[in-house]
Amino acid sequence: MPPTRGLYSVVQYVPDDGRAEAANLGVVLYVPSPRSLEVRVSPTLERVRQFFRPGRSELRRIEIALEAFSHRMAIAREEFGGEEDLAQFAAARADTVRLSPPRLVMVENAPSEIDALYTELVGDREERLAAAMRAQRLPPRVAEVFGRLEAQGKVWRPGAIRLPTGRRFEVPIAFENGRVNYVRPESLATRGRLDDRMAKLGFGGRLIFLHPIDDKEGQLVVLSTDPNADPDAESRFARTLDEFNVRFVPHEQADEFAEEVERTAR
Repeated sequence: MPPTRGLYSVVQYVPDDGRAEAANLGVVLYVPSPRSLEVRVSPTLERVRQFFRPGRSELRRIEIALEAFSHRMAIAREEFGGEEDLAQFAAARADTVRLSPPRLVMVENAPSEIDALYTELVGDREERLAAAMRAQRLPPRVAEVFGRLEAQGKVWRPGAIRLPTGRRFEVPIAFENGRVNYVRPESLATRGRLDDRMAKLGFGGRLIFLHPIDDKEGQLVVLSTDPNADPDAESRFARTLDEFNVRFVPHEQADEFAEEVERTAR
């Protein structure tokens, strides 16, 4: 398309307003006409690690805040109607994850433009970036539905739950539909250490199923997030985890899972 006006903002982590120090986490690119909103955020938090050297628990809090921001932007795609909307959205955020004031850019191809901006302003190391993106990125329809339901209070982010053994078990997303469903995204694109991961998921999932968390019955749901997932690995995970009362959702069924959550979450 011919060059058209767009606005971009940098997604930043600002741990202390008084010090005015920030680490770049991603980029938002908004083109009012034809309307499009592109978001790309760091799955590695490379700059946060370099600049602030956060501990493990703080790093996890940043990851959760960044994921919440990404889901909020998925909703904003339907809300923004003009250039002023992005500026108002950026000015209204005072969280540790926030947007810089928008700047003008001329856009011919939005995906190419945001790739270039991301490389310039964030620039994760490529090998680490690729691995982390495969592991953490939710399928688009799942991200969109979860973001919308989170705004309605039907989806929340436990971060971690405490198993009966006393160990913490990471759970990024949860929703309730009779049981509490603890959703754990997993990439099965490679075969490396899959048996160890499957054993950990099966053991944790069995404990979740048998022992109520906060007096509520629950179930672990493992969601395959990578379109390049190994079909044999997915099949093996599905068969094995079912024996531990863990639900497994293959990547090709992610859209159906999103629709189910939209219908049943309460």
